[in-house]
Amino acid sequence: MYHQRSQLSNPPLAEVDGVPAPTTDEQAPRTLRRSSFRADTARFSSAPDSRLAGWTPGLRLLGAETRRSRTWAHIGVLVSITAIVVYGTWRIMFTMPPSGWNLVAAWVLVAFEVLPVTGLVIRAINLWNLDCSGPEPVTTVEPGLRAAVFIPTYNEPVEVIAPTIAAAVALEPAHQTWVLDDGDRPWVRELCESYGARYVRRDQHTHAKAGNMNHALGLMAAEVAAGAEPIDVIGVLDCDHVPLPHFLTATLGWFRDPELALVQAPQNYYNSGAFDDDGDTGEQGVFFHVQLPARDRAGAGTSWCGSTSFIRVSALQQIGGIATDTIVEDFHTTMLLIRAGWTSAYHHQVLALGLAPDTPEQYLLQRRRWGMGCMQVLVQERLWAAKRWLSWRGYYEYLDATVWWLEGVATVLGFMIPVVVLLSGAQVSTADPWVFMVVFVALFVIRLWGARRLYRQHLHWGTAFALRILRIPVGLACLWWLLTRRSLDFAVTPKAGAEERLRGHVPQILWWLLGLLVAVVLYAGAGVAGVVPWRTSPSSTVTAGAWVVLAGAVLVMGIRRIQAVEFATSRRNAYRVGVSAPIRVNGVDGRLLDISLGGVAIAMPTGALPSASEIELVLPGQSEPIVLEAVRVRSADDAEIASFRVRFGDWAAYRTIALWVFHTPDGVVEGLPDGTPVVALRTGRPPARVPTLVAQYGPAEAQTERRSLDG
Repeated sequence: MYHQRSQLSNPPLAEVDGVPAPTTDEQAPRTLRRSSFRADTARFSSAPDSRLAGWTPGLRLLGAETRRSRTWAHIGVLVSITAIVVYGTWRIMFTMPPSGWNLVAAWVLVAFEVLPVTGLVIRAINLWNLDCSGPEPVTTVEPGLRAAVFIPTYNEPVEVIAPTIAAAVALEPAHQTWVLDDGDRPWVRELCESYGARYVRRDQHTHAKAGNMNHALGLMAAEVAAGAEPIDVIGVLDCDHVPLPHFLTATLGWFRDPELALVQAPQNYYNSGAFDDDGDTGEQGVFFHVQLPARDRAGAGTSWCGSTSFIRVSALQQIGGIATDTIVEDFHTTMLLIRAGWTSAYHHQVLALGLAPDTPEQYLLQRRRWGMGCMQVLVQERLWAAKRWLSWRGYYEYLDATVWWLEGVATVLGFMIPVVVLLSGAQVSTADPWVFMVVFVALFVIRLWGARRLYRQHLHWGTAFALRILRIPVGLACLWWLLTRRSLDFAVTPKAGAEERLRGHVPQILWWLLGLLVAVVLYAGAGVAGVVPWRTSPSSTVTAGAWVVLAGAVLVMGIRRIQAVEFATSRRNAYRVGVSAPIRVNGVDGRLLDISLGGVAIAMPTGALPSASEIELVLPGQSEPIVLEAVRVRSADDAEIASFRVRFGDWAAYRTIALWVFHTPDGVVEGLPDGTPVVALRTGRPPARVPTLVAQYGPAEAQTERRSLDG
């Protein structure tokens, strides 16, 4: 069943500015223990299903990592460290030239080769244990836990924001939903009034998202001063992050701790095949399923990541509101909260589903903003000297979180070291070329194998290498900002469809680097063949050349990913989900083929479709029909395949589809586990592997058993 909205969760009519906040039902609190780690997992099936998105196991609260996953992570990183140490020892003891410039160049190359062991040791310590905890569910409104959900929006289409607003209003327990429209769009006001959300706009659009939220906080404070009931916690959702039914019930219990200001949950994405994977693997998968659980376990807390988060209102009031001095208001606000003595927590459960960057241009725009904003925080907060107000672990984590954005610069330098060594003519190795190649390949394979297990298999190396290459222009932009300190503007990541379908544009710096590496490899090969003058031996050529070839291969992988047709721009505003389910159209049985927030594709018996341009469609589990208008109809094998769309302004139809897709009633789609939204379904060839989160945390039954033993 849908989680229907409480009658007291929102104002009866949504209005602009100055409207008194609605009252909320306050009931006697239940006695619950934060450390008991009990979440409502009964509705979520544990059976891994290859048809489902990789994030679906995270619909339950993830806590204790399986012994198998942790053991393999420990073995993997120790084997990787050992391999690098053995390789470095072999290079130093048996392959170094005797003296002079050759020896100096050899030491430079060996240092480049074994330097990663330092990072592996640090990561081994930091990621050794990932176990998290969580609170018991909150099912009624309690003093100190009264909540409002903020949804900032600017220029996104109805297909993006309607499901977020509809799902937020439908949440339990009773709460308020505030839609903060910085685009001043009348149709958004109308949509909010229809759904029962509060519409808020402002006259001065300063400081982007941070200013938008601070304006709403100011309204809230003014209303409390005038006698309205206070809001204790705000949940924050980007306008494309649709909350699931347990968004509030699973998390509000954290705020029984009076010292806690911030709770962050993972960000997962329903647009499968996005440029940065799907939040299960890729950068976001590693960050939310490995790094943040490890950081929280060590007591370093978590950073605010914008969406799918919760903040104590009184904590924000103490620090003067959300930070506006940088373009990464979330990370900067985290620093201010820590300075003020507040703590934070990580809630490892999928609570909302958003849209990841679909194209390389979207990815670059978003990452440039994050990276340069982190440079601003690094400078303004002087994080290199922040040990007096950060723990040792926190000091490392937050300093690393900013400096990491310069990785693209380090990548360029890493490419250049073997190039310079190779072109210098230095004799950097005395090993037989074939022996070196065998050792080199073995070392590389072992390092990749071990690192993947340390990151609990949330890395796909093809994606990881490609994204590292794309971070080169991001790193160079960050370095340029550090040198120039120019002013920065907040740039919103586009969510709407494009006018044309275009492949990604490769940044010019990547073509220059690839051209340089290809030229160097060709010249070295010609030199070894005796075609051109060459001053170094085949052994030394292979030693440095192997790294140059590897760098070129990684560059090619990155460029190919940028230009791949699957990451081209799309004309669609809404993501389509392939789903087979029975429906009724004008009282006649048919079959649903796919559904999006903008419409459906259906199959009907030949001649069953009416000649009219509109139909009434009843989705499985629903009683009220929605009216859709025809787009096109075609014949196929004794059936008619038709596409229909929602008429703009039919807010009830958007709401019905949104709740059916994201708050799917149990049992309406054959094979879909209870508690799993339709948007989790995937089409195409299923992956031949156990879902990463199942491998990391085990099935739900094992989690429940471990929590019972711990409790």
